[in-house]
Amino acid sequence: MTFLLLVFMLINFLDKAVLGLAAKPIMHELGLSPSEYGLLSSGFYFLFSLSAILVGFASDRVPTKWLLMAMALVWALTMLPVLAPVGFGVLLASRVVLGAAEGPANPVAMHAVHKWFPNEKRSLPTALLNVGPGIGVALASPLLAAVIAAFGWRWAFVSLFAVGVVWALLWAVLGKEGSVSDAESQHAGGTPDIEADESRVPYRRILLSGTWLGGFVGSFAAYWALALLIAWVPPYLETVLGYSPATTGTLVVLPWIATAVFNLAQGVLTQWLMRRGVSSRMARGVLGAVAILVAGIAMLLFPHAPAGGLQLALLTIAFSLGGVLFAIGVTVTSEITPSRQRGSVLSITVGIVTTAGLLAPYVTGLIIEAAPDPAAGYGLAFTAAGVLMLVGGLLAVIFVRPERDVRRLVRTRP
Repeated sequence: MTFLLLVFMLINFLDKAVLGLAAKPIMHELGLSPSEYGLLSSGFYFLFSLSAILVGFASDRVPTKWLLMAMALVWALTMLPVLAPVGFGVLLASRVVLGAAEGPANPVAMHAVHKWFPNEKRSLPTALLNVGPGIGVALASPLLAAVIAAFGWRWAFVSLFAVGVVWALLWAVLGKEGSVSDAESQHAGGTPDIEADESRVPYRRILLSGTWLGGFVGSFAAYWALALLIAWVPPYLETVLGYSPATTGTLVVLPWIATAVFNLAQGVLTQWLMRRGVSSRMARGVLGAVAILVAGIAMLLFPHAPAGGLQLALLTIAFSLGGVLFAIGVTVTSEITPSRQRGSVLSITVGIVTTAGLLAPYVTGLIIEAAPDPAAGYGLAFTAAGVLMLVGGLLAVIFVRPERDVRRLVRTRP
């Protein structure tokens, strides 16, 4: 089940990333300005957050198998309108629908996989699901770039339609629901068990806890960087750094490969630390905060680094290392949330965090358009992202304290 869900998340990010890979020919064919392309990228997130929250509440009542299959089929269908002559409006509408269907993907997939593992064993499978996007984009970006170069950007979308349909058919046959009982979900270090009974914790208590708030701010900053990676890094490599489309398709793989490596390493390291009695605050909270702080520093430095290996290394770290906070944020949120409320709380979390995806591409487009030249605009946009990541990392290291918040939430149960 973990492997199937990993492939599900792989397809999820390919559907997002294809627009960035095809950005230059789309902007040329449709005559789009940077701000219009930014709006097109942001359109993916118009209904993303609302859908994540609504479907998340449904996931506490409806089997995740059917929710995931329905999402995959809608993703596939949104790829087809490009077969007909399309303008900005049609392409925007298809991206809005795709975003609405992809909004619940991460929380519902995490809810599904967490049904198979107790708390102390969730770090690795959670990391694996977050590895999916990196693996997917790393493997498929050069292929999609080649398809775009040889056949045109529309056929890249059609290829993803076929992949989505195949996954939905496999899931219909093989997908199952996990059944780990609440009693099996124990907290390391003698922490009171949030799963110990069936009473609910008020949502406001969970969402106002330091752990949730610290994880949210850090994840918001990391998602801002992710949105820039998807929408603006490919055109930056071509427009400012002067790489060819084929080389761009290869170079854009670097942050995604690093994301996969960092997420997998985080999962293994976190699980190893917790098995040896290290607190969740240190093994998850501090580790994630340090990662996004380092990524923020790299984000500030790479636009000013000399062209070549050093610049690409800093760019790779800037757009990959902070991503470990997504897996960590999901895991610590699950840690402080009763299982019967987990789907809805994870969906609320993802819904709010991903508003960064709604803002980042469009705001960046406005910055680039207002700058005296593209290089200056990109530099200013990346600096703003770096500062946001530093602030998010500092707040995460201060406030993410799962053990403390579990105790508080247990005491506030009705």
